[in-house]
Amino acid sequence: DHIRAGLDLVGDYGIGAAVQLLSAGDADHVCARAAHTAADGVQKVGGVHHVGLPCGVVDRGETFGAAGGEQPVLTADAYVKECHKGGKKRGLAWIYETPMPEVHFKTGEDSAENAGAQAVSEVAAENAGDEVAAAGEARVASEEYLQAILLAYASMPIPGICKEVRILSDSLNKSELAAYVCEVYNRFMASGAEAKKKWVLYATSIHGGAKIVPIFQHQIAEWAENARGAIAAEAVKALALNDSPTALLIVDGMARKYKFKQVRKAAQDAMAFAAAQLGLSVEELADRIVPDLGFDERLERHFDYGTRSFTVRISPSLDIEVKDESGKKLKSLPAVGKSDDEAKATAALEEFKELKKQMKTTVKTQALRLELAMSLDRKWTAENWKKLFVKNPLMHQFAISLIWGTYKDGKLEQTFRYLEDGTFNTVEEEEYELSEDGLIGLVHPIELEKETIDAWKEQLSDYEITQAVEQLDRPVFKLAEEEKGQMTLDRFGGKLLNGLSLAGKLVGLGWNKGTPQDAGVYYSYWRKDVEAGYGAELLFSGAYVADENDEVTVYDAAFYKAEDVDKNCGYTFLKHKNDKMLKLGDVPVRYMSEILYQLTKATASSTETDEKWRDER
Repeated sequence: DHIRAGLDLVGDYGIGAAVQLLSAGDADHVCARAAHTAADGVQKVGGVHHVGLPCGVVDRGETFGAAGGEQPVLTADAYVKECHKGGKKRGLAWIYETPMPEVHFKTGEDSAENAGAQAVSEVAAENAGDEVAAAGEARVASEEYLQAILLAYASMPIPGICKEVRILSDSLNKSELAAYVCEVYNRFMASGAEAKKKWVLYATSIHGGAKIVPIFQHQIAEWAENARGAIAAEAVKALALNDSPTALLIVDGMARKYKFKQVRKAAQDAMAFAAAQLGLSVEELADRIVPDLGFDERLERHFDYGTRSFTVRISPSLDIEVKDESGKKLKSLPAVGKSDDEAKATAALEEFKELKKQMKTTVKTQALRLELAMSLDRKWTAENWKKLFVKNPLMHQFAISLIWGTYKDGKLEQTFRYLEDGTFNTVEEEEYELSEDGLIGLVHPIELEKETIDAWKEQLSDYEITQAVEQLDRPVFKLAEEEKGQMTLDRFGGKLLNGLSLAGKLVGLGWNKGTPQDAGVYYSYWRKDVEAGYGAELLFSGAYVADENDEVTVYDAAFYKAEDVDKNCGYTFLKHKNDKMLKLGDVPVRYMSEILYQLTKATASSTETDEKWRDER
């Protein structure tokens, strides 16, 4: 229960903010007894343990504001001195060659912005010495004070969240601190982004706010493209700790589909570690971190300009619709006018711009997740399905465009559609009551008769609904009778095409390149789909890691149980390992159809076939 209480906050606020709320023991969100247990679980998200000095100065069980028989509170002054011991600030000299931006302490009014951390902020303010401003004032934090925050991260053996830093950071203006760490990041980049200074990535992600997320996303791609996979992987881990609603979604997206294996592996590790710490599967965690983006149960979000207001709604096509108070549709929120409350209107416009970015990222990530859920035959309990697709405004709009099925013992029992008003109906447009028993999943067209597919298409067309994921129109592929008894899939054998094209398409579809053999040549592509329980390997004539632009010949494919993939795929030299291979007819028809679909797309550019490919192999 404690861990799940922490997970609820992760879903609502993001990793960083959840840690802040839980560390403060916010009684409005989680009981005091559970707060520290849940916080410990959440703080491990991202694969880090918070050990060593100075971030290990405060005992893990100690609370801010300890009293009575509890351990003494570490004051801000003492913590600053601890961080600076031994002249550590000399290691930061590269940052301070030119003046840094100013950061002010919060005023009394500002301190109330984050109710979950307010109690901690007050304690920090009381203990921050003469530098903390009185109510209504905003004094500037000293360079030594700000350096202590950076030194705390620089001193961590394994970089990550440093709970003790909040003794200092919670007293500061959040947006100014974000600008400060972003400038540290800029100077880190200007100085060559050395791996030994990777702590900058974590400090920047944790304190840099939402604006740093697209910057990190772009930089991760650039580093990966330029053979700096290790630092790109660190940036992925750091990004997972940002408190923006979209940060962990981006990491989840990278874990599912990313061109560069090292980055994809780092994202997968971050998600897997987070899920394991919270006692969930990766998919269950991914469900829980889908943000509502501020939309209410009516799928609306309101923006206040002071003298006028606007309503933003999620459309059935997953776009943003804007209306003014009279109900008139607008293309976007208007510019700030003379009669508007300038502060409110400016803030609202900035929030709207950020919402559009978050919406784009979230829709893209969830569309990919749902397509994979259909491909890999993922199922939800009725309770979990409702939590994700009924209660979340964005996922509600995804759900109404798709055809769902109830399953029992792995067999499809009934197809249904979720309607805008929250009810369900069948293909005959009869009302359907969702059972609490059984499981719910996205129907795959291979399970349906043509008449049923056509009837569902007609119903969606009548209501002018476009499917958010390719489902009813999805191509279906089946094995020929003579193929079902074979151990290898030969129908693509002999296809000739450009090696770079094959690599790009397969990697883009989630396949991995095999391990290079002698002279840096790899001879296979493989995938492991844990959710489906299966994996596959495709052999081909081989390509140089450094130059994939030559013509290659596709050979055959084999299938394995997911648990056998790691030991049997990716290391082979022109031959599959036979002892664990599955007969093609033993592979589930949905999974087989999807692999055939992927290989069809990957080899679509081939115009020639080498009929003697078996001999030449």
